[in-house]
Amino acid sequence: MLFKRLNRSDAERVFCVFQANVANIAADDVVQLECTAASVDGVKIIQPTSAQLNAVVGIADAAIANGAYGLVQIYGYRSTSRILQSGSTLPIGVALVAAAGQDWLDTISLTGAGAYLPGFVLLETAQSAIGANSTTSKKIFIRCM
Repeated sequence: MLFKRLNRSDAERVFCVFQANVANIAADDVVQLECTAASVDGVKIIQPTSAQLNAVVGIADAAIANGAYGLVQIYGYRSTSRILQSGSTLPIGVALVAAAGQDWLDTISLTGAGAYLPGFVLLETAQSAIGANSTTSKKIFIRCM
């Protein structure tokens, strides 16, 4: 893990090094651990799949080629991320989750979720999109440690 040096002017951020086990992981992509039995080693990552959304580990800091190692942000403030705009305005503080098979974050309803602590939280308002299912870059807070 890489912990950014603490100081008064910058928010804390934590990164881990992971190995891409799929092509086309771009900067700001949401990634999860590879959970295929033959590939499980705690280091390989892929884009989220519907059966394994609880294995999300963070957001790729930069593009990672298949088989290469790269940084994934697992905690702290992030000024860029892809958020799905589904036609409604998103308020500050809304919980976000990985979307299966996609490289963006989507909203989640926390009604009845109890003490659920979301892995991603929106830090600025996202205006409604002109068309459904477009994405925008927004500030978020990551808690995937």
